[in-house]
Amino acid sequence: MIYLHPIAGAVTLLLLAYVSSLGLKVRTARRDRAPLGARHERWAKLAYWAVLISWLGGVASIALDRDDLRVAGSLHFRSGTLLVLLLSGSALTARAMRRGSADARAWHPWLGAAAVLLAAAHAAAGLRLTP
Repeated sequence: MIYLHPIAGAVTLLLLAYVSSLGLKVRTARRDRAPLGARHERWAKLAYWAVLISWLGGVASIALDRDDLRVAGSLHFRSGTLLVLLLSGSALTARAMRRGSADARAWHPWLGAAAVLLAAAHAAAGLRLTP
């Protein structure tokens, strides 16, 4: 059980990288943008839920399996929380984009890119905690 969170986190990180690559393709594609955008949106929803579940799994793994760590005592917890917040902002801007918001269209890729970069740093911070 103790390795469930790190394994789920690695899979989630790969999923975020895939969603990010789709988002970049949507922005640079000359044609077929609509199907790429639809695929990006579908996978982004899954990735968002995966991050939320992984965050909860991390908290649970500390509470249930690790008596050597405090729940909110690590850089890994703080970066995971910030990752959830960035992706929540990205999800909210995606909803606003569907309603035609130009401001959301400007912010959305920056929030997504920041989340992917933070996810890589978050994984590195988590390696120090792996038993």
